[in-house]
Amino acid sequence: MDQHLVAVITGASRGIGKGIALALGRRGATVYVVGRTTVSGTQVSAGGIPVPGSIHEAADEVTAAGGRGIAVASDLADDDAIRALFEQVGRESGHVDILVNNAASLHDQMGTRPFWEAPLKLADIIDVGLRCHHVATWHAARLLIAARRGLIVNISFYGNGRVHDPAYYAAKAGLDKLASVYAEDFTPYNVAAVSLWPGYVKTERAEMIVGDATELIEGMGMESPDYCGRVISALWDDPEMMALTGGTLIAAELGERYGVVDRPGFSPKSLRAFYGAPHPQFDRV
Repeated sequence: MDQHLVAVITGASRGIGKGIALALGRRGATVYVVGRTTVSGTQVSAGGIPVPGSIHEAADEVTAAGGRGIAVASDLADDDAIRALFEQVGRESGHVDILVNNAASLHDQMGTRPFWEAPLKLADIIDVGLRCHHVATWHAARLLIAARRGLIVNISFYGNGRVHDPAYYAAKAGLDKLASVYAEDFTPYNVAAVSLWPGYVKTERAEMIVGDATELIEGMGMESPDYCGRVISALWDDPEMMALTGGTLIAAELGERYGVVDRPGFSPKSLRAFYGAPHPQFDRV
């Protein structure tokens, strides 16, 4: 049990962020579950349907899984709130081992084409989805260095998915580049920085759309929300982790490398044949 492992996961009220928090909680980590949702159902999906999940519920599940979940309400559009988050982590834990930058500003019209028919508000993902993660990493830097070994994971996505707003893809491409540049500064301190591409994930929002349509879920190869978490956990255990720093990694490929399965009888497949590979400078095949 990694009782001294400290992780900060942004956007962890639900979905991939919560899944990562739970995966690290199962190994006994202290996990700061960061997000805006303090009451379940106050966020809505397409059509205005309330979406379940809150930072408090997720933190309780982390604790129940064997870790120590700490819920932190933080608006990642606010630089001062991000500063306060890491000041709290510094006071309480003294260091950070794993930082997962996952928060994003989502909108139910992200797939509108042409993009100018969608609200300009979709551009907010450049703030909460890219800029906020750079601010978070800036504040986390000294805490990551203090741990003497660290890992930064930017949750990104395939650049040619072509199902979202241009601002979404600009933010994701930015996360890939940030990881590459971070690696240059962090490598002397034994801190790795990577960008991670999950596949299609059966998050709470996605589940509200597909429901129990097993054939559709299996046909799309949808990953469980905690699959990325188990992949990140395996990456942390890799003594050669630093060899991957600066890279854009595909979760399914990394899972295959480490022998991580999603659920019995199902291992996610890479979507690079459909949606393209990472930029050659970042690709770590």
